[in-house]
Amino acid sequence: MKTILTILLPTLLTHASITFSQELTAEQESKAAFGINRCLGHETGEPDLFIWNHENLRIAKNTLQTSSSAKLEKSHKALLKRADRALTEGPYSVVFKTSVPPSGSKHDYYSIAPYWWPNPNTKSGLPYIQRDGERNPESKSSASDRVPLAHLSNNVSNLALAAYFSDDKNYAKKASELIRVWFLDKETRMNPHLNYAQAIPGITPGRGIGIIDTYSFVQIVDSIGILKFLGELSTRQVEALKQWFTEYTLWLITSEHGREERRKSNNHGLYYDVQVAIFSAFADDFTALRAMIDSVKRYRIPGHINRKGQMPHELKRTRSFHYTSYTLRGFFDAADLGECIGEDLWNFKTKRGVGIKLAIDYQADFAGKLGNWRFKEIGSFNTKSFYSNLLRAEDAFGDGEYEKKARHYKQANNDSLSRLLYPKTLLR
Repeated sequence: MKTILTILLPTLLTHASITFSQELTAEQESKAAFGINRCLGHETGEPDLFIWNHENLRIAKNTLQTSSSAKLEKSHKALLKRADRALTEGPYSVVFKTSVPPSGSKHDYYSIAPYWWPNPNTKSGLPYIQRDGERNPESKSSASDRVPLAHLSNNVSNLALAAYFSDDKNYAKKASELIRVWFLDKETRMNPHLNYAQAIPGITPGRGIGIIDTYSFVQIVDSIGILKFLGELSTRQVEALKQWFTEYTLWLITSEHGREERRKSNNHGLYYDVQVAIFSAFADDFTALRAMIDSVKRYRIPGHINRKGQMPHELKRTRSFHYTSYTLRGFFDAADLGECIGEDLWNFKTKRGVGIKLAIDYQADFAGKLGNWRFKEIGSFNTKSFYSNLLRAEDAFGDGEYEKKARHYKQANNDSLSRLLYPKTLLR
């Protein structure tokens, strides 16, 4: 997959006003070797992982097998319940939708922009009009691939983790089936592009903004590592998946939609970078991964976070708290990927003192006092992502204050998967 870097990424980085050299210093090479070892050169008997952490999964599994598992048991039971349900659902495929994309091929992914609604001032309802933060039920209908994609991602990850923690191969077999149907089987596979994602009826058949739909693939990548480790995906199948993600990543970089998304300065631009980063790493191009982490460090962090730790682009939204949590997840994923090349994004600061920690600290200060959040948040506060981010921050920074703040939302999130993914703070 070297073509991603050597042929296409120089254009990507030039457009983003980022300089990047393929020549690494001795210190960088040493850090990169250590990082790749963290992701792929792990102890014998562990899966390849990029965002999920080997040590955390091992601690959670060992704890669940002992009498001291009470703090994780509720989350484990909830995971198994979701996995048991997933055994009865699917498979999912883009060819199962009721609509046909403009290309005429059902193998092409198609989704409808969630915050656009029929025009009440025209008989046809066209062109659609925007209502930010208000989701049109049509975007979740059987005409769109967005809901099946979400089910695929959630079910595959739940099944893979359930298989890892319980040693029940039935979960792994089902997860592998879901992956084969969506990505590999000739009759049902998705074509590796998003030309028709988040279409707006009456305006456009697809937009670059729709690329955020496939952030759902991020947790599938780590699931693939677990399924290969458990023997439910063969080496040949994993290589075929790497080829699919290679082709998709090339489309992300070369297509007009991809270039459009890359230029976004809000969470979309960040999530674009993280997708290119993890898909490149999965396909064994760690130099391309380094280029994208460099993009996050030099472009996304200083362009997205101000000196107060606020993310102004997200605070403009009608669900500002939600989108702040959502965007922090993207930065956290980037920081985990940075570890794969020995790059510490967790503690990185710009010359102005701006960094990821400043951003999570800003939102964390509202723990237990969400009524003081002065930006718009339509509907009630959903603390699921906030709770997960606080546990993840404690895991990354080793600061128990994050876990103390998370306790405000423990009751509502006691079965959260994050308790299994970041267990160390809960077991201290």
